[in-house]
Amino acid sequence: MAYPTAAMESGLIAIALVIRSRDGPRFVFHYPPHPDTKTSQRKGLYGTELDESDSEDDTLPADNSDLDDGNFLAHKAHKLDLSDSVVTESKDHVEAAEEDLDGHYDNRSGEHVVPWEHLFDFHTTDLESILTPSRAYHKKKFELSLDPLYFVSCPIHIRPDGLWNKKKPKKSRKPKPTDSETVTSGRGKSNGSEGKDKSGTVTPAETASEDGEDHGGMTMFNVVFILNVPKDEADEKIATIYDHVIKKLNKALKHGQASANYVWKESEMILLMKEKAREERRPMSWLWSEILLKSTLAATIQDVFTSISRNKIATFRIGSKPPEDMSLQIPVPSFLVSIPTFAERGVPGLLLTTANPYIDEEGVEDPSYINKHFALLLLDDESKIISEIQNDENELSAPLIECIRICKPTLSFLQVAQAHSIEIGSLLILANHLMQYRRAVAIPPLHPREVYIVSPNCDNRKLPIASIAWKKAFPLAPSLSSFLATLSLVPRPYKIHAPSKDHRPTYLDMLAWLIRGGWVTQLRTFAWILVWPEIIYEVEYQLRAEAIEKAKKGIKSNNGSSESTGSTDESGPDKGSDLDPTAPLTTEQVAENARLERLASKVAKAAAEEAAEFSKMLKPEATDHPSKNKAEHLKSIAPYIIKDPHKVSHEESLYIAALGKRFKEQKVKECWLRFVKYFNGTEALEMIALRENMKRKETWGVVMCYQEHLLVCRHW
Repeated sequence: MAYPTAAMESGLIAIALVIRSRDGPRFVFHYPPHPDTKTSQRKGLYGTELDESDSEDDTLPADNSDLDDGNFLAHKAHKLDLSDSVVTESKDHVEAAEEDLDGHYDNRSGEHVVPWEHLFDFHTTDLESILTPSRAYHKKKFELSLDPLYFVSCPIHIRPDGLWNKKKPKKSRKPKPTDSETVTSGRGKSNGSEGKDKSGTVTPAETASEDGEDHGGMTMFNVVFILNVPKDEADEKIATIYDHVIKKLNKALKHGQASANYVWKESEMILLMKEKAREERRPMSWLWSEILLKSTLAATIQDVFTSISRNKIATFRIGSKPPEDMSLQIPVPSFLVSIPTFAERGVPGLLLTTANPYIDEEGVEDPSYINKHFALLLLDDESKIISEIQNDENELSAPLIECIRICKPTLSFLQVAQAHSIEIGSLLILANHLMQYRRAVAIPPLHPREVYIVSPNCDNRKLPIASIAWKKAFPLAPSLSSFLATLSLVPRPYKIHAPSKDHRPTYLDMLAWLIRGGWVTQLRTFAWILVWPEIIYEVEYQLRAEAIEKAKKGIKSNNGSSESTGSTDESGPDKGSDLDPTAPLTTEQVAENARLERLASKVAKAAAEEAAEFSKMLKPEATDHPSKNKAEHLKSIAPYIIKDPHKVSHEESLYIAALGKRFKEQKVKECWLRFVKYFNGTEALEMIALRENMKRKETWGVVMCYQEHLLVCRHW
């Protein structure tokens, strides 16, 4: 499956390598040799609007795998409406322009102009100066805007001690060196200290790597990504490509430089080839072919540019000791939560669903977390993915192949782990690996009892080609257009579309194919707890009764304490024998007693009024259907919705408890407190059976007993 890339274009137009050595800054290499600075003429789709003129080539699959050479050429010929003379003239013009950019020439002043010494409208000597920033930018984002271009990088400088990596202390104990070893070690130290000046800093000319190899005086290198993106999207796209590609690539090259002097060796070779080609006046196309053939670093830059600019995964090998394989990519979404608005860039064909497998138990999105109740859906044919993994021949190949074979879109990860006695954590790690490399996505397990509808985000422009692939995959099934039309009718359980139980496995395979292509999505059910006025009145009556009872107890305790006030005031262990009980009260005691009596009478009066008003209230009566209770005393009370059962107030917790007491069946009453947490409008009711390890039919039977007290909505 090719990911839709309308809203995920990186804007990358070139990658350059710049270094600073003892000879000063040097512009080493850039790819492609002749970058195109023109902004793409294709206008992005917004919202759900589909304009054929804006995306003519989108009707073809990304890899053209479904078209043979003849159909592909016919399709392209159909798109072109040019006469032979115009085509020939245009081709000659392009070839002439490329020849001018490719060859050497002397300008009017007789100066030798070298084609690779200019990039865009700038001379490389100017670029190499501004693209080698000071140490203040070491391992930090360096961003330069030369309208309309953005130069973004993460410069890497050598350490003050002359090493590219911090030297780790050796933990292993070694025997004391002999006299000869001491002499050798001393010579090594003296050679390493020759590069230091009087201040103790390392000079570039004599820096050495950890294994003693000369760096040629290189003090920094900088792999610069050049972007051409709209200004309103620049911040977001620059931050994304910097975090996921630029920073990681420079860090990997730093490791290669520290362990094997990789960047300097490759840069030196490229600079020598450029100098020789300059003297021999070689064409730029010839030189770039030679460089890409001989330099692994240049080939790596080419691979990274080609993959990232096409929004694919870049895989390459860093020439470190030992060599290490790496992969870089700009993460692409595997699904959309909502339909893009008219102001947002549309991505037709991407799966539309709110089922997010990266939401952890606390409701926080975590890319490293995968919900164990989701299932694995491959994005391509199983045999094709297995053959690709077998060709990789790494230590994960066998576990990944086994994961692909046992994981099915109809079984959750937890069910697969239990069925094959596998540790769930290991299975999730393998599944996450497949998802990161865009070979699979996680979806709620497919089930014939669930409801599936045509996705509002499906790309109808690809229907003709998809119909051919559908017919090839399911020759005996109805046509794709008619099957989608059937799903567009009144939502019904998916099993109804299968002619018999024997056909259900095939129809589930068809469903997986449709979800993989973004044609279909699951219609999921969400609910909130709805508290009817009868329940609200019952809880309010209970709270007021408790408050009145509490007030009565408070009055009694106050009366008892006031009677003993006169005898306890001014009394203590030392004063009890000195005071006369018959002595008259002081002025302060009289005033205090009067104040307490006023407060007590005020509280008693308020309590009496509250009790009198409470006595007028009708005693709540529980009915079988609170939603149909139209009693006169309930008309002024509006129904109440509990939005999040995880965060409830005291009254809301009483509403939930009062509802739980209404259910008569013991099973329903026991499940109420377990199911309440799912009634928050974000957890689909279809997932309850998996999470609670219950049978689907039994779960829905219990949920249906709660339907009077739930506000339900259905969407993807």
